[in-house]
Amino acid sequence: MEKQIYNFIRAGESYVKDRVDTGIERSRKALFGLVIADGGKPVSGDVTVEARMTDIDFNFGANIFMLNQYEDERDEMYKKEFTKLLNSAAIPLYWEGTEPTRGNLRYSADTPNDVYRRPPADIVADFCEKNGIRMKGHPLFWHEFIPEWITTMPYSELKKYIEKRFREISERYASRVERFDVVNEPSRIYDVYMSSRGGKWNYVLPEDDYCLWLFDLARRYFPANTLILNDTVGASFHEFRGKYSGYYLNIKDLLSRGVSIDEIGMQCHLGDRGGENVYNGERLYNVLDTYASLGRPINISEISIPSVIEGEKDEDLQALAAEQLYKICFSHPALSGITWWNLTDDGVLTTKRKAGDENLPSTGLIDGNYNEKPAYKALRRLIHDEWTTNETLTTSTGSVRFKGFYGKYEITIRTPEKTVTKKIHLSKELSRIRRIDLSEN
Repeated sequence: MEKQIYNFIRAGESYVKDRVDTGIERSRKALFGLVIADGGKPVSGDVTVEARMTDIDFNFGANIFMLNQYEDERDEMYKKEFTKLLNSAAIPLYWEGTEPTRGNLRYSADTPNDVYRRPPADIVADFCEKNGIRMKGHPLFWHEFIPEWITTMPYSELKKYIEKRFREISERYASRVERFDVVNEPSRIYDVYMSSRGGKWNYVLPEDDYCLWLFDLARRYFPANTLILNDTVGASFHEFRGKYSGYYLNIKDLLSRGVSIDEIGMQCHLGDRGGENVYNGERLYNVLDTYASLGRPINISEISIPSVIEGEKDEDLQALAAEQLYKICFSHPALSGITWWNLTDDGVLTTKRKAGDENLPSTGLIDGNYNEKPAYKALRRLIHDEWTTNETLTTSTGSVRFKGFYGKYEITIRTPEKTVTKKIHLSKELSRIRRIDLSEN
């Protein structure tokens, strides 16, 4: 399998390189102009302008489920490695962790942190806001990982508790969290149902058109948030059949019926098997192009690439595959973000699932000794060295132009009389020519 993965990557290399470079230039950068004034009048004399990007307009994330889960120095190391690399976090809102027994809510910071990989959401939100990290709530509804107390309840009765849950989450987080996975893994319901007939795990079997009701409910309680439909690697990639793919057809049907899906979530847990539609860059572009035709942004919501393949350690392969995947996704105009699932090898889920795909204990970017793997270093180089803008420009006319990435900037302007620093957002939605007055707050 290791050799096969290398072959998949090589097979699409020539196609990938040209499209990556062109795509990044067209989709992620623009020519910006800054017009400098002071008290409403153009500045005169020699002026130096420094433009330093502080945050890019793209979500580079991971789940943050291991926050405050360690009782030793690893906790601070986890926080340091997370904030050093990423600007986005998936926060845990699994029903089993937020309400393990009826009425026993685990949101507040003073809640005992006693559920593995389920830190109270207030603690996570506080940490993210303090460190300038964007948040996605995951998930509002999933038919798995549910508390025991709802498993015997018919779905018709459960709906009032689902609405209560949505309302509680909205009251606490709608103004703090940008995005929410409204429905998680609809394609798995049948598999879970068949497996659970033997008592394998707890699940909820919802109504056939449950996505319609849930998205309508979500829009009522989260009117200003980005609402996402998220599905498995199987639905997204392994079972890809162009516009005849099941996930594609499901989204198309839901959109045609007026369901307010704002964004498409596609999981990418590759494990140690298959994955040609991801590892082969040309095929990956084909998948993304196909889903982009639905007219909604796409986020690669959960990524797992192991550094041990069939018992053989190969951290360089993990780094090679990760770098190609991130370059392709960053270059594609429909992509809004990409989320590596488990930051650390010791943060995988081991209590309820066998060691497979996302739960392989080698899928982290940080190894068991808390060393940064080559994949971590490769992604840090891309995100913080290559995909950033730092320009120093001089002018005697009061205006400057530069090519830069879309994002938030600190602009420092030095005139013979004063030095002023302003914060601005250079985005696709705003004018590329910006006026900065040194006398205005």
